[in-house]
Amino acid sequence: MTSPRVLVLCLGNAIRRDDAVALHVADRLRAELGPGAEIRTSARAGLYLLDDMDGFDRVVVVDAIRTGAHPPGTVHALPLEAIHAPGGPSPHAIGLPSALARARAAGAPVPSRIFAVAIEVEDMDEVGEGLTPAVAEAVPRAVEAVRAAVAALSG
Repeated sequence: MTSPRVLVLCLGNAIRRDDAVALHVADRLRAELGPGAEIRTSARAGLYLLDDMDGFDRVVVVDAIRTGAHPPGTVHALPLEAIHAPGGPSPHAIGLPSALARARAAGAPVPSRIFAVAIEVEDMDEVGEGLTPAVAEAVPRAVEAVRAAVAALSG
């Protein structure tokens, strides 16, 4: 059965510096979003994310991204269909767009509407806690982008 609420799925690893930015967004959202959304966090990737989305038709995915095309702290907000990610070498190492395409092709239930909020980061390789300054400053902007995405998906 599909939930009428919107899932906000915040991805990251708390001990990989800026990779934890979505977890910081989740902490703020838990105190601010109303009953129309459910906030979850996950450190999973690839096809495993489908388990986190099970039962939801509308999802906002929040994650760290490093494109090198934008400065750290830039917040991107766009429909998932606008993201073109490589397939990856195995089902465990594929991006979300590829995982959803594979699941749809196999006839598995997947959300029909997914919005992505991605924050450009500086350091996802160093083991340690705490966001770099530019990424920490982006958290409120990312929270606002998530709020707007939830409102759009709720309508």
